[in-house]
Amino acid sequence: MRMRFFGDSYDVVKRFLRHTLAPEAKWVAFPMFTHEVTAVEISDFEAFLSMRVVSPKVLTSSSNREAHFSASARDRHIFIDPDTGIKLKPSKRADAAKYVFGPELVALCAKKHDRLLLVFDQSVPRGSERDALIEKLDYFRENGLSGFAYLSHACFLVLSRSSIACILARKRLLATHLPQTRLVSANNA
Repeated sequence: MRMRFFGDSYDVVKRFLRHTLAPEAKWVAFPMFTHEVTAVEISDFEAFLSMRVVSPKVLTSSSNREAHFSASARDRHIFIDPDTGIKLKPSKRADAAKYVFGPELVALCAKKHDRLLLVFDQSVPRGSERDALIEKLDYFRENGLSGFAYLSHACFLVLSRSSIACILARKRLLATHLPQTRLVSANNA
């Protein structure tokens, strides 16, 4: 995540989703910073999204990713904000810090049955966003997670081990009169 883009329309969507999916819940934010951020920037980010940032540490290609993500292990609902999005297969490439990996999300969901993950995902190809989101959702379904995606210029995945938590989150989104066509499910879901 890059703070120079803070406050853009993507952040407005993040705030809307956080307040709609589980409004009564205490959420935490896990922005995957790729550069140093100031305490003021963190405070502004927390105030805008109404959630505490659990790790202000910069993620690099040489970071211990397991230790990095353990900062949010105790929290129930987590918003994960990678710089670019979700890659299903882990990578050691120089750009690895821009992504959260599929197995990392599966592991985070495994720690709490009713945990919701809200994950920002810009790593879907233009023109075939729906297909890319379905592929990711199929992967997570095959790994024991329920979920759906919000399809827009700013795409997001909602994941949980609890199908009930996902169904309720989906119903809350649809209750806002968001068109159902904006929500994507896994194949055969």
